[in-house]
Amino acid sequence: MKSSLTAFFAGISCLAVAPVVRAQSNVTLYGVIDASVRYTSNVKGANGVGDTYAMTSGGIQGSRWGIKGVEDLGDGTKAMFTLESGFVPSDGTFDQQGQLFGRQAWVGLANPTWGRLLFGRIYGIPFGLLSDFDALGIGNYIENAYLPRIIGVRYDNTVDYSISRGAFTVELQHGFGNQAGSTAVGSTNAIGLTFNQAGLEIGVLAHQSRDVASRKLTIIGGGAKYDFGPATVYAMYLNARRDAGFSPGSSVGQPLANTSLLANTNTVLGSGTQTAARVDAYVSLGMTYRFSPAWTLSAGAMMDNVRNLNGGDSGKIRTTYALVDYALSKRTDVYATVDRNWLSGGSVTDPNSPIFTFGGRSTRTGAGLGMRHRF
Repeated sequence: MKSSLTAFFAGISCLAVAPVVRAQSNVTLYGVIDASVRYTSNVKGANGVGDTYAMTSGGIQGSRWGIKGVEDLGDGTKAMFTLESGFVPSDGTFDQQGQLFGRQAWVGLANPTWGRLLFGRIYGIPFGLLSDFDALGIGNYIENAYLPRIIGVRYDNTVDYSISRGAFTVELQHGFGNQAGSTAVGSTNAIGLTFNQAGLEIGVLAHQSRDVASRKLTIIGGGAKYDFGPATVYAMYLNARRDAGFSPGSSVGQPLANTSLLANTNTVLGSGTQTAARVDAYVSLGMTYRFSPAWTLSAGAMMDNVRNLNGGDSGKIRTTYALVDYALSKRTDVYATVDRNWLSGGSVTDPNSPIFTFGGRSTRTGAGLGMRHRF
């Protein structure tokens, strides 16, 4: 193991000096470390339901390190790659199911006329597009960032093509199921369209994934944001429908594994098999206000209206949050955050809930103090 790691980092060192030898290429090592101390109420544990005070991953971004490179091939064409690994700062373990490069792993080509083409493990269009319309950029605490479990985050075995013309960008994505005898099972197809000009950005998308039994997840949605002076306002809506029994794979190589998608399998406490298609109708509003170059306030509210859970019940998840951030430098900031969450109807005991359950309780309060450093 030691010799393998030595060889791996020796390879990175060789890449890092490549720009000195070949001026048309560059390789960059980068990363983020975001850690916090957090209070959370109504957490179910070995001793029942109670409050927790714990060191956790940060509330803004998942910690990661990565390597990215660009090579100029001439006539405006570039070859690119990104390898990005997530980790848990409190104990140093791998994040993203233990995958070495579980956050991103892709290679591609880009040309200003013909667009960009990528191959590998890539952010899904719903996550990549909708993160622009969230005041936190989709945060990192599950209590204020459960949207990824509704729409998924990253997809393996994916081809992604995008092209921009003026203020418009079109992105197309296909994820291969890699299953013998079928091109549809385990596959994903998505399209996104964005308009970005003069401080206004608008985006819409459509997405469909199929699990190992060809049960479907279908997503449509969109959002908008507008910058004016020191403030930015955000709005988002999406509708996600999961067929009864929809179930992403649980390990590498299985259809839709490692996407962060929630399933639609069991009813309350696993007492029965889900027989209805689950529908999550999610809406969020938010804003950021920059008081000065150092001080920023972000705040927002989100709600997920759910139909056909727990054998046909409906439910709601509601969240409000606020985060105050102070930049110590261009790379380092500290922050304080608070959030309040409510569950109602079938969501109180929903085993497929994107925010999980609160130990049978209907509310949860969270607060955290954190520090982030980017390099």
